Amino acid sequence: MKKTNHRIGILSCAALLAVSAIGLPQQLAHANTKRIADAAEVASSLDVRPLTEGFYYNNKFYKNHSAQKDYSIGARRSANDNVVLRFEVRGGENAYFDPEHKDRSEVTTSIRFPKDKVVWNAYRVRIGSGFQVPSDERSWFIIGQWHGDANDRRPPYIAVEVQGKDLVFLSRDIASGKPVTHEMYRMHDVPRHEWLNIAMEHKVSATDGLLNIWLNGHQVVKFNGPVGYWDHNDAGYWKFGIYRSRQDTDAVVEYREVVTTTNDLTARAEMTN
Repeated sequence: MKKTNHRIGILSCAALLAVSAIGLPQQLAHANTKRIADAAEVASSLDVRPLTEGFYYNNKFYKNHSAQKDYSIGARRSANDNVVLRFEVRGGENAYFDPEHKDRSEVTTSIRFPKDKVVWNAYRVRIGSGFQVPSDERSWFIIGQWHGDANDRRPPYIAVEVQGKDLVFLSRDIASGKPVTHEMYRMHDVPRHEWLNIAMEHKVSATDGLLNIWLNGHQVVKFNGPVGYWDHNDAGYWKFGIYRSRQDTDAVVEYREVVTTTNDLTARAEMTN
């Protein structure tokens, strides 16, 4: 009887080991599955935490278009507990698809908006201090841009640029088959390391497009007419962060309270900084 119990005990142990061995690869596979980071969970009130790959922000997935260094894109908490996205670029750093003459630390979503829709986006942005931005025509420093299509090599149809000491809002449309650039508003001597509240309302059209822009609660652009590249199926998509011509200095730009939607954001647009 004792021998039988001993045999049963051995068989029971062997069965348990077999079951464990079967389950082990599944457990390891589950443990090795990489969870996509959420900026709200990563952000700390103490310091900036890196977001080196794609991540979620406000329930939307954002692609990381940067050199993906620990400092390229990160998240922190503001004094009032908002999630702040921090972008840093250094000379010679860009996304894997960029040529050598460009520096980039940006994010974008895969969301595309129809051309017949009025699209809003609003955000607070802070341009870091301690670096200079060229103002010559061959240089650029873009902190926000609307593109018609990922494969379109034309410049963005709406761009927010730092030119020297100024913040400039540009719009483009098509004339004789080529993009034409319009300066819509220029904020001279943009304050560094201070939050700016920006909101835009736009619609892409060859005839009845619109572009309205608010800066720190004041409407600075009110335009109806040709806006954007209407030769695309969609209106476009938005990218933000830092996209610049090759420069040697380190640069930092921060964003918070970023919203992109077809819902009316007039109340948000009219908020002072």
